[in-house]
Amino acid sequence: MQTIRRLYLYVLSGITLGMLLVGLTLLLEVTFAALGIGRGALAGAGAGDRERLSVAAALVGVGLPVWGLHWFFVERGLQTARPNADAERGSIVRALYLSVVLGVLLAFGATAGLSLLLELFRLALGAPAPEFTITDPANALAVLLVTGAAWTYHAGIRRRDMRAGPLAGAAAWLPRAYLYGAALIGLGILLLTLGNLLTFAVDAALGAQPDFVEPGFRASQLAAHLAAIVVWGAVWLGHWWYAGRLVADTGWRGASERPANLRLAFFVATIGLSAFAVIWHVSRAASAVLIPVLGATGAFGEALDGNDLLQAALGALVAAVPWAIAWWLHVRWVRAESVQADNGDRAATVDRLDFSIVGLVGLGFGAVGFAWILGLLIDVVLGGNRASGDGWRVEMVQTLPWAALGFVTWAWNWARLQARYMADPTVEAGSGIRRAYFLLIIAISVIASLGSLAVVLYLTFSGLLGVASSQIVSDLSAPIGSLLVAAAIAIYHGVTLRHDMALRAAAEPAPPHAEPTPAELQPDSRRGVVLTGPAGSDLDAALQTLRAQLPAGFSLEET
Repeated sequence: MQTIRRLYLYVLSGITLGMLLVGLTLLLEVTFAALGIGRGALAGAGAGDRERLSVAAALVGVGLPVWGLHWFFVERGLQTARPNADAERGSIVRALYLSVVLGVLLAFGATAGLSLLLELFRLALGAPAPEFTITDPANALAVLLVTGAAWTYHAGIRRRDMRAGPLAGAAAWLPRAYLYGAALIGLGILLLTLGNLLTFAVDAALGAQPDFVEPGFRASQLAAHLAAIVVWGAVWLGHWWYAGRLVADTGWRGASERPANLRLAFFVATIGLSAFAVIWHVSRAASAVLIPVLGATGAFGEALDGNDLLQAALGALVAAVPWAIAWWLHVRWVRAESVQADNGDRAATVDRLDFSIVGLVGLGFGAVGFAWILGLLIDVVLGGNRASGDGWRVEMVQTLPWAALGFVTWAWNWARLQARYMADPTVEAGSGIRRAYFLLIIAISVIASLGSLAVVLYLTFSGLLGVASSQIVSDLSAPIGSLLVAAAIAIYHGVTLRHDMALRAAAEPAPPHAEPTPAELQPDSRRGVVLTGPAGSDLDAALQTLRAQLPAGFSLEET
């Protein structure tokens, strides 16, 4: 009954809170427009403003009292005098409500802040207004203020819950998922924007002109980059700073936060995402270097001069710099935390996760690159047409860096995993992370193999039935290459996994042998008897009858 009551209160609170916030946003928007902030040239005023005020009054008039009433009952259940106050504070429904509300408010607030800052930077840099976009500073400012106030209130509610005492289970990990999810999204967009800004700076320094030249294009691009850096940098930094405060706490909050799996997952996700971005951008730079080496052309068949190639190579390399720095920093931070942890296995866990996630990223790039190159070689051997023109040069330019960088990254991390294995085979073979690493690779490889095999069979039967294209060899080369590479990866890791399983089985202790009881150690008691009967009687039948009547453990034997 308590769960149903909580669901009702929190669902109604969430719905009516949304109505209230929309109404307040409309009210502030009209107020700001009246003060001269404006909604842009294409938006009307007068009757439109009165209509907004009517909608705002209706939403606030309904949302405020209904939300206030339901939230009053929610808060009343948390009073210390209530017998179920701790259960209410630690309920999964409350944790889910706070996490969802904080996440939704953050998304709307960040979007509004981005729009507002973009307009401010555009005006400061003298960039022209977007031609097909209606700018609305009044709405952006209203949304930012309303969502900011609501977010601050609910974040305070969460902090109050934590100050009241320890929280466990969903009450701890659901808000933690919001905290590290927001930090990860903010950091990812921040690094992406920083990379784009550095590429933008390289293009400007080399005097490169955009493909579609418009007045104030560079100023508009700079304004967009700066706005995104400020907003998403604030999102990441604010949440990461608060997470750091939790970790440094000397009470139960720090003891709960430091070993949290979600915190470790944040580090692993950041390291994996950064590794992916670094390999991607460095591969692009390598492709630019390979273009003159292989005599390839641009994406549209045009010849590329030295300045174009320099711009592409430098732009890709500088875009990788923020990701490389983030990769290095997060590896350092997570290793430092693992050394300080009370659990001695934490450092080993961090090593396995680091090597595994980066190895997976490298293996993904390497597998795709090798599969494409192998398919091209198969096409050449079987007389296909993929190598007839200059198209193969473009394919090699794009896939050779993936194969090389991906293989090197995988081999480096696989060697580090195997070094741990050689140092202590039994412990490493029993590691759940190592086992999950193998199973994930095998699962992805098997799925890729089955998909490639299905394409191969489809094209083969289509050719036999006369409905395939005339270039059946070239069509088959790519899926055959994918099939061979995926199958090889699955077989290699499957054999290694079986070896680990055999080692684990050999290391398992034998079941304890049960010692015999004193009664079992003594010899069986025996007594000789003679069975007699009347003349002509059937002694065998009588003996069988006696044997059937004996208690368990007794027997009759003929001497």
